[in-house]
Amino acid sequence: MVDHASKWLTGVVGRPFFLWLHLMDLHSPYYPSEKALNLMGQSHVNANRACYLNSYWNRGDLKENRLQRQRENVIALYDASIRWVDAQAASLVEKLRELKLWESCVFALTADHGEEFLEHGGRYHSPAKLTGELIQVPLLLRSPGINSVRAVDGMFSLLHLGPTLLEAVGSVAPASFYGRSYWTQLQKGQNGDGPAIIECIATCNNAFRPEDRLGARILAVQETGYQLVLDFRTGEAQLFDLKSDPNQQSPLPQSAEKSIRRRLLEVARKHISSLTQSRNQDLRLAAYLRNLRLEYAPLSVLAGLG
Repeated sequence: MVDHASKWLTGVVGRPFFLWLHLMDLHSPYYPSEKALNLMGQSHVNANRACYLNSYWNRGDLKENRLQRQRENVIALYDASIRWVDAQAASLVEKLRELKLWESCVFALTADHGEEFLEHGGRYHSPAKLTGELIQVPLLLRSPGINSVRAVDGMFSLLHLGPTLLEAVGSVAPASFYGRSYWTQLQKGQNGDGPAIIECIATCNNAFRPEDRLGARILAVQETGYQLVLDFRTGEAQLFDLKSDPNQQSPLPQSAEKSIRRRLLEVARKHISSLTQSRNQDLRLAAYLRNLRLEYAPLSVLAGLG
């Protein structure tokens, strides 16, 4: 991926460009390269061993106590994959420097989700919960003219990343974007001014299937000290104190922290209301018609779409 991107970059020197790379090295199954394993001091792990660990970790007939036996070994494979992505990011940066593009581009490194390794009894990243190991992802931003490292310890939702990057390059986000730019605050090392919103469609495993997209949602509102999780499948609302319970093992009783619960519920209400009001009916109709065409298309057409 990075080699291909580096070759592509040689053809855009002197012109504005947008490059997006989605590296899948961290995704299960975990098969880091031999070079990555060596970088992490895991040279003793060969292909057969990696195959065994992945097969073991994927078994559905083992209880959590049995899976725990190989947990650290599986995490070691995952860590080696992270190390390899680090190396690939460094390679891309070096290419940008070589082409004299580094000082005229904005660079962002982030992720769409994390992975669970039995922290809450699960594996991988099934969209059935919004716990910390799944929703807390890295975000590194680099822009010309900002030479010092500034760590911002606060909430930042990926909903705001698009508008933030657009402002960083001197553009304005389209009105249809949900989210706002925090570029001014980030340049100063300041936190965002509100909680983060995280949501998913519970148990949606294939967003290309319309029926999967119509399931009940899980929505979380998270600020520095608390997270409120609303599960629309069950109607359950759980509030976690992230200071006393950072691993989210014990939700607070319904009678506890009522003012905080009420405040975060109001944030969730406004979020849902604004989404409903800002729906683009033309796009919704176009998507509906597209789904109908796919659902009732002849088999010969579907084969051609393959």
